[in-house]
Amino acid sequence: MNLKLRPHQERIINKLRKRWKEKRTHVIYCPAGGGKTAIAAYIANGMIKKGMKVLFLAPYQVLVMQTASRFMGYGLPQPGIIWQNHEWTDTHKAIQVGTIQTQIRRSLPEVDLIIWDEGHIRSMKMLEIISGIDIPVIALSATPFSPWMGEYYESLIKEVTTKELQDLGYLTPFEVYAPIKPDLKGVRTSSFSEYGEDYLEKEIEEIMQGAKVVGNIVDNWLCNGENLPTIAFCCTVLHANHLANSFGSVGVKAEVMDSSTPHEERDRIVKRFEGGITKIICNCGVLIAGFDSDVRCIIYARPTKSEIRWVQATGRGARPAKGKERCLLFDHSGTVHRLGMPDQIEYYELPKESDGMDKAEKARKEKEQKEKLPKECPKCHFMKDAGVFICPKCGFKPRAGEDVEVDESRQIQKIDGKKAPTTAEKQQFYSELCGYRDERKAAGKNYSDGWIAHKFKAKYGEWPNGLALTPLEPSISFRGWMKSQNIRYAKGRAKGNKTLKELKEGIK
Repeated sequence: MNLKLRPHQERIINKLRKRWKEKRTHVIYCPAGGGKTAIAAYIANGMIKKGMKVLFLAPYQVLVMQTASRFMGYGLPQPGIIWQNHEWTDTHKAIQVGTIQTQIRRSLPEVDLIIWDEGHIRSMKMLEIISGIDIPVIALSATPFSPWMGEYYESLIKEVTTKELQDLGYLTPFEVYAPIKPDLKGVRTSSFSEYGEDYLEKEIEEIMQGAKVVGNIVDNWLCNGENLPTIAFCCTVLHANHLANSFGSVGVKAEVMDSSTPHEERDRIVKRFEGGITKIICNCGVLIAGFDSDVRCIIYARPTKSEIRWVQATGRGARPAKGKERCLLFDHSGTVHRLGMPDQIEYYELPKESDGMDKAEKARKEKEQKEKLPKECPKCHFMKDAGVFICPKCGFKPRAGEDVEVDESRQIQKIDGKKAPTTAEKQQFYSELCGYRDERKAAGKNYSDGWIAHKFKAKYGEWPNGLALTPLEPSISFRGWMKSQNIRYAKGRAKGNKTLKELKEGIK
């Protein structure tokens, strides 16, 4: 097999080995562009070497042949395709690849492992099937945020964050701007979207097709888009056509792609895009998965309340390429104000719908999340991390109070008679953890983002969701806390070694 795993992929495989006999159902988290297909290929190779069979399921047809081709490129044997009248259909093959939609209409083949790609996309019939069998199941996802996932999966395997992969050069960082923030007041939502609760498409279409919004999108790209290969995420097919026509009217070649576009035409559009003939693909409902072309700019014109949709869509620009130092992200939907930076949304536990959280606790968490959101520079519209005052892009320094949306002094609460830490204090501590990690790295000690997250939880009893990985020089008080943690760890280790020694002597 001609596949060499990257360090984070090796850690994922090793964690899976440790949990294999303890749990039956697993979710492997790996950011978009982090190599989920390579991980799946490595796992499948290990299974077929032992004479076992693997079933790989994807939510979209486009991913079926893409996955089969990549598996073969890694040196795996040609898989059987679960697809009516397909020339590769062969139920005797050790690896079977098909879609969820096709599989739920058929009886489950005799396999020893099921790998479910894009496992955050809900399919109740498939979930019922995997709940009623004894076969191990692995779900792959860059966004395991769906509130039901903790009900169906026992184990979350998370060994890397988006920021870590960006720092290592495996992913490209974003440069985010918010040229306009549309008024979505009164827009209704629906819970029937595959990405969770989200805005009704027809209602946001009406707003996003307004002359002011479309004009802003076109003018901003002409001024700041650097003529880079771009994909635009639109509300509906009508909206995608409107935007493409608007770009065409100013001489920019833009094409439309949606779920009804035939596969042959999609391939032609992609080739024109990769050849530089088409500069912008305006899409609706596609390109969220299985699109690996070199994208250097994203126009996000589809307001959403879904973290999954936001992270998956913007992840199309995260893949590195020669000469690509960053991906421009122009958010014309207000989503970055609502959900935060897409590369800073991290979960460390599988969420559950029945988590028992009362209304007060939920309101408090929502309030804290809002305080952690990035702020827009009023001059250049660059989105700054929470706590950053002077704009790092244009150097603009707001006047007193101009950059403040939340008065921290009014957020003070009491917990067990003590003053609750503010978001600013938590961000300060988190940033000092990052600074401490960088110091240790310079000394030859490598600590991951996961180590930082666990230290933060040890301090505050919660994960640092939404906080920015912006390093600061550790303060004296921080170093004191860190020293006490190291002393506690050393004492615990010494006690454990003493107990082990006594146990061995007792056995003798």
